[in-house]
Amino acid sequence: MLVASQSATGIVSLIAAGVVVSFINSISGGGSVLSLPLLIFLGLPSAVANGTNRFGVLMGSLGSLAGFRSQGMLLPRQTWQVGWPGALGAVLGSVFAVKLPDRFFNPVLAVIILFVVTMTFRGHGVTAKIATVPKVRTDWPANLIYACIGFYGGFIQAGSGLIMIYAFSQMTNLDIFRINSLKVSNTILFISMSLITFIAAGKIDWAMAIALGMGNLVGGWAGSHWQVRKGSVWVNRFLLLTGIAIAAKLLWDTWVAWMQRSG
Repeated sequence: MLVASQSATGIVSLIAAGVVVSFINSISGGGSVLSLPLLIFLGLPSAVANGTNRFGVLMGSLGSLAGFRSQGMLLPRQTWQVGWPGALGAVLGSVFAVKLPDRFFNPVLAVIILFVVTMTFRGHGVTAKIATVPKVRTDWPANLIYACIGFYGGFIQAGSGLIMIYAFSQMTNLDIFRINSLKVSNTILFISMSLITFIAAGKIDWAMAIALGMGNLVGGWAGSHWQVRKGSVWVNRFLLLTGIAIAAKLLWDTWVAWMQRSG
């Protein structure tokens, strides 16, 4: 299979995918259920695809953060409150991801994609709120939840945005726009810790990562400026249909590989 870093068409497709994925991540979440399988389909081993995708996520999150900053929606204190447990969890999750054999990664990813699109279909359960003074729970059960989110983000990352949206809607008094801002800034913290682990393990294809990151940066900035409910609904429908198709393909590939080993 041709690796995209050796193909001009592959580079262009990664840049385009980066724009779409980061736009989705910025206004809802779950965009990595598109980019991560794409990297695998383009020829990367699962662990390398997982690491490569994180550079794009980081670039997209930085683009989103710039957009939120221009709208006065940054929450540095609250980001630290949810971020430090998540960063610790992300290191553990990343080590686990690096050591997981490829033959187990694809079926796990397929199940997670189905979970993500189910969450998308059912909605995030976020109610309208107006926060006069932003507050975030910081008791030990909340910190444990933040650490588990970080572990999941370090392990596979796809869908972590949707999980954060739901968790933060339950443990903060923030409206959906500031929840998204907190989600983006928290992602930057735990994805940075995770990226260091994947770099140390040599699990990144930098040509593909940079191409994806270029698109992610643009998409993240654009998505943070288009935070309206109509746009989120449209993206969620697209993610639902595409995610089901991708999960089916991953499960089929896993079945074929299992049959070949059994034969």
